Amino acid sequence: MKLHSLLVISCALCLSAVQGIPTAYAQDQTGAGERDKIKATLLRPAGWVVDWSGPGGAGQAGLRYEAHGEKVVVEIELLVPPFLSCEREVTIIADGIKHDGCRDVDVTIHFDPNDPDIPFKGTSQRGYEYRFRAY
Repeated sequence: MKLHSLLVISCALCLSAVQGIPTAYAQDQTGAGERDKIKATLLRPAGWVVDWSGPGGAGQAGLRYEAHGEKVVVEIELLVPPFLSCEREVTIIADGIKHDGCRDVDVTIHFDPNDPDIPFKGTSQRGYEYRFRAY
Protein backbone atom coordinates (compact mmCIF):
# COMPACT_ATOMS: atom_id res chain seq x y z
CA MET A 1 0.00 0.00 0.00
CA LYS A 2 2.83 2.39 0.86
CA LEU A 3 4.51 1.70 -2.48
CA HIS A 4 1.25 2.43 -4.32
CA SER A 5 0.83 5.74 -2.44
CA LEU A 6 4.42 6.76 -3.28
CA LEU A 7 3.86 5.97 -6.95
CA VAL A 8 0.66 8.02 -7.04
CA ILE A 9 2.37 11.00 -5.39
CA SER A 10 5.37 10.72 -7.73
CA CYS A 11 3.11 10.63 -10.79
CA ALA A 12 1.13 13.63 -9.54
CA LEU A 13 4.35 15.62 -9.06
CA CYS A 14 5.60 14.66 -12.52
CA LEU A 15 2.32 15.69 -14.15
CA SER A 16 2.22 19.03 -12.33
CA ALA A 17 5.79 19.78 -13.48
CA VAL A 18 4.94 18.92 -17.08
CA GLN A 19 1.78 21.07 -17.02
CA GLY A 20 3.91 24.15 -16.28
CA ILE A 21 5.93 23.79 -19.49
CA PRO A 22 3.32 25.09 -21.95
CA THR A 23 2.66 28.13 -19.76
CA ALA A 24 6.34 29.03 -19.54
CA TYR A 25 6.75 28.45 -23.27
CA ALA A 26 3.74 30.65 -24.05
CA GLN A 27 5.09 33.43 -21.82
CA ASP A 28 8.46 33.29 -23.60
CA GLN A 29 6.73 33.45 -26.99
CA THR A 30 4.65 36.43 -25.87
CA GLY A 31 7.82 38.22 -24.76
CA ALA A 32 9.48 37.42 -28.08
CA GLY A 33 6.46 38.79 -29.96
CA GLU A 34 6.56 42.03 -27.99
CA ARG A 35 10.33 42.37 -28.60
CA ASP A 36 9.70 41.88 -32.33
CA LYS A 37 7.10 44.65 -32.27
CA ILE A 38 9.51 46.97 -30.43
CA LYS A 39 12.26 46.18 -32.92
CA ALA A 40 10.00 46.80 -35.92
CA THR A 41 8.91 50.15 -34.49
CA LEU A 42 12.49 51.20 -33.71
CA LEU A 43 13.74 50.40 -37.20
CA ARG A 44 11.57 52.98 -38.98
CA PRO A 45 13.75 54.37 -41.78
CA ALA A 46 13.35 58.08 -40.97
CA GLY A 47 14.54 57.64 -37.38
CA TRP A 48 13.60 59.55 -34.25
CA VAL A 49 13.98 62.99 -32.72
CA VAL A 50 14.67 62.66 -29.02
CA ASP A 51 13.99 65.48 -26.58
CA TRP A 52 16.17 65.04 -23.53
CA SER A 53 16.53 66.93 -20.26
CA GLY A 54 18.41 66.42 -17.05
CA PRO A 55 20.85 67.83 -14.53
CA GLY A 56 23.22 69.16 -17.22
CA GLY A 57 20.62 70.84 -19.43
CA ALA A 58 18.26 69.94 -22.24
CA GLY A 59 18.40 69.45 -25.98
CA GLN A 60 17.63 67.19 -28.91
CA ALA A 61 19.29 64.29 -30.64
CA GLY A 62 18.60 62.40 -33.84
CA LEU A 63 18.56 58.62 -33.45
CA ARG A 64 18.47 56.02 -36.18
CA TYR A 65 18.26 52.33 -35.33
CA GLU A 66 19.58 49.70 -37.72
CA ALA A 67 19.67 45.91 -37.78
CA HIS A 68 23.17 44.52 -38.23
CA GLY A 69 22.47 40.81 -38.54
CA GLU A 70 20.96 39.71 -35.23
CA LYS A 71 22.16 42.88 -33.48
CA VAL A 72 20.49 46.27 -33.39
CA VAL A 73 22.64 49.39 -33.21
CA VAL A 74 21.72 53.04 -32.85
CA GLU A 75 23.42 55.95 -34.56
CA ILE A 76 23.11 59.00 -32.29
CA GLU A 77 23.70 62.58 -33.39
CA LEU A 78 23.41 65.38 -30.84
CA LEU A 79 21.60 68.32 -32.45
CA VAL A 80 23.01 70.82 -29.91
CA PRO A 81 26.61 71.71 -28.98
CA PRO A 82 28.97 69.89 -28.83
CA PHE A 83 27.28 68.12 -31.81
CA LEU A 84 28.69 64.69 -30.98
CA SER A 85 27.84 61.54 -32.88
CA CYS A 86 28.34 57.92 -31.90
CA GLU A 87 27.07 54.40 -32.47
CA ARG A 88 25.95 52.08 -29.66
CA GLU A 89 24.67 48.52 -29.43
CA VAL A 90 21.03 48.14 -28.34
CA THR A 91 19.49 45.53 -26.06
CA ILE A 92 15.79 44.90 -26.60
CA ILE A 93 14.06 44.05 -23.32
CA ALA A 94 10.50 42.88 -22.62
CA ASP A 95 9.03 46.39 -22.45
CA GLY A 96 11.54 48.51 -24.36
CA ILE A 97 15.25 48.97 -25.00
CA LYS A 98 18.53 49.72 -23.23
CA HIS A 99 21.67 51.35 -24.57
CA ASP A 100 24.23 54.01 -23.73
CA GLY A 101 24.17 57.48 -25.21
CA CYS A 102 27.14 59.45 -26.52
CA ARG A 103 27.63 61.02 -23.08
CA ASP A 104 25.15 59.14 -20.89
CA VAL A 105 25.12 55.55 -19.67
CA ASP A 106 22.52 52.93 -18.88
CA VAL A 107 19.61 54.54 -20.70
CA THR A 108 16.38 52.54 -20.33
CA ILE A 109 13.56 53.39 -22.72
CA HIS A 110 10.06 51.94 -22.31
CA PHE A 111 7.75 51.29 -25.26
CA ASP A 112 4.11 52.43 -25.13
CA PRO A 113 2.33 51.15 -28.26
CA ASN A 114 -0.79 53.11 -27.25
CA ASP A 115 0.96 56.48 -27.57
CA PRO A 116 1.39 57.23 -31.29
CA ASP A 117 3.05 60.62 -30.63
CA ILE A 118 5.69 59.61 -28.04
CA PRO A 119 5.88 55.79 -28.15
CA PHE A 120 9.27 55.62 -26.38
CA LYS A 121 10.05 57.33 -23.06
CA GLY A 122 12.72 56.67 -20.50
CA THR A 123 15.45 57.70 -18.12
CA SER A 124 19.12 57.15 -17.44
CA GLN A 125 21.12 56.41 -14.32
CA ARG A 126 22.32 60.01 -14.27
CA GLY A 127 18.78 61.42 -14.07
CA TYR A 128 18.15 62.37 -17.69
CA GLU A 129 14.71 61.90 -19.27
CA TYR A 130 14.18 60.95 -22.91
CA ARG A 131 11.09 61.30 -25.13
CA PHE A 132 11.10 59.95 -28.70
CA ARG A 133 9.09 61.52 -31.53
CA ALA A 134 9.04 60.24 -35.10
CA TYR A 135 10.92 62.38 -37.64
